[in-house]
Amino acid sequence: MSRESFSCHEAQSALAEIKSLRTDFEQTFQDALKTSDLARAKEIRSAMQGKITSLREAVFPLERELGIKSQYESQRGILEEAFVLEHLSSGEMGIHGIDGKEYPMPSYREVAQRMREKREVFVQKKEQGFIKLLIVPFGMSLDSLTQEYANLLLKHYNEGKLFAEKQNAADPDVSLELNIGEPVWRWSDYANADVDGKLVYEPKEFSQNHGGLTKTEILANRKPGMVPAWRVLMVEANPNIPRENAGKDVGTRKQLEANRTPNDYLRGIGKGIYDHESGMTPEDWLAFAITNLQEQNQAIDDDVAAYNTGGYFPASGGVPDAYWSRGSRQADLNRDAPPDRYDRIGARSAVRVY
Repeated sequence: MSRESFSCHEAQSALAEIKSLRTDFEQTFQDALKTSDLARAKEIRSAMQGKITSLREAVFPLERELGIKSQYESQRGILEEAFVLEHLSSGEMGIHGIDGKEYPMPSYREVAQRMREKREVFVQKKEQGFIKLLIVPFGMSLDSLTQEYANLLLKHYNEGKLFAEKQNAADPDVSLELNIGEPVWRWSDYANADVDGKLVYEPKEFSQNHGGLTKTEILANRKPGMVPAWRVLMVEANPNIPRENAGKDVGTRKQLEANRTPNDYLRGIGKGIYDHESGMTPEDWLAFAITNLQEQNQAIDDDVAAYNTGGYFPASGGVPDAYWSRGSRQADLNRDAPPDRYDRIGARSAVRVY
């Protein structure tokens, strides 16, 4: 069937076909229980699943165009390889939150459903370059997630697979040295910051009137249809933050460039051509860094650092930033003041799915 001309009538016809297959499956399965021959039941189930997939793609082709299913499976595999996912008491894979509760990883069905509910947003943002799925275990402790990134950096270094980020895919690999005693350096206030409430999220401004929430508050204030322990995002596929005047027009959107203040980024993200976007948190940055390391063997933000404007340290007035330091041979989790401006620090944004 042509996706361009897919009609309500065709949808009803496809649904009727699926219902018929379901009826056949249920009857065949009951018969199979008596004979122990499940071959025919498996054949019908496979056909039914194929029809369901085809119907979903016809109604919402963005899933197919972006390969959301394969991206989801890739993210799941990366989180497993990074030892972020654990076996929960339910038998599912997930995380333990800082509140001591278990949080299963969102299923593909849940992720896809959220994207369908906001179809117009994701179609628009796809044209603006937001084509990469990122699943962030937000509810786990920031200390633990940082340690898993440090462990992966050490693993890649020992395997001879730790390289600088590339500006172009065809660029040659450039090996990075690593401080094996401290693969990730952190400003002291990061320690236990999410547990103690020293770090707040989703600030409205960088001041004592920040309007943000602690991680504990976010986990306790679950909204309908959302699991706050997980952040599912669409981000730009290219991990490199453009320097000033080097950003490209992608669709109707100009890429965020370096050499702006954290205040500038906070005021701009979510408005105008950056609508439906939000600043990234330190957890988002770590998940993105882990993903890029596993997929490309590269450490992100070697050229331009990133302000993570989705977080804020109210006591010190610091805005989180992160980067790779060749001088100290490690990833750095640092902070800067809201009015600071540097030609080699920029910011990323993301579009929230879940």
